[in-house]
Amino acid sequence: MPRGRHAQPDELKALKGNPGKRRLPSSARRAVRGSAPSAAQLMPGFLTERRERALFRRVIDEYLQRRIARPSDANAYARYCCWLHRWWTCKEALDGKTTWYESNSLHGKLARRHPLFKDMIDIERVLESLEDRLGLNVVSRQGIVRGLAAMPAALGGLFGDEAPPTDAPPLGETSNTPVSEPAPSPIGIGRLN
Repeated sequence: MPRGRHAQPDELKALKGNPGKRRLPSSARRAVRGSAPSAAQLMPGFLTERRERALFRRVIDEYLQRRIARPSDANAYARYCCWLHRWWTCKEALDGKTTWYESNSLHGKLARRHPLFKDMIDIERVLESLEDRLGLNVVSRQGIVRGLAAMPAALGGLFGDEAPPTDAPPLGETSNTPVSEPAPSPIGIGRLN
């Protein structure tokens, strides 16, 4: 009779982080590498500027590790990076300038807002909305983390954690098996003794 614990599969050891730091077979290393996609794999094609791509890598790498973002959220985070790059470009163009300028009209000289400053204000509204939705500010991130802490460990394959039970009917369908009555209680209803 063998003694001690049963040996765990190498894939499971790799997913747990391989605390013994023993060398794992190449199949287990591939399973771990393939479990979380990198920012380069998720980067959408519409991120053309170098700054957009750098922002995307920085944001998505951190948020994937913390389970705040899912691979399906890559386009939303990429849109945020596009808008942030646009805001940054407007700011760089306005550095050292005033946010208004003077123009001549029939009524005399008028002080008008600079068009780039107007763009910055409009873009800032979009950025604030995206930050609130994507967990890119402190309050929304805490709400997401709080929700993750309250979530059960596995949701039956909803996020690829584990396969759903095979005896359950697909969503939207009902089972044809009749529901049986619960067994009668040995102490009766309402009796405490």
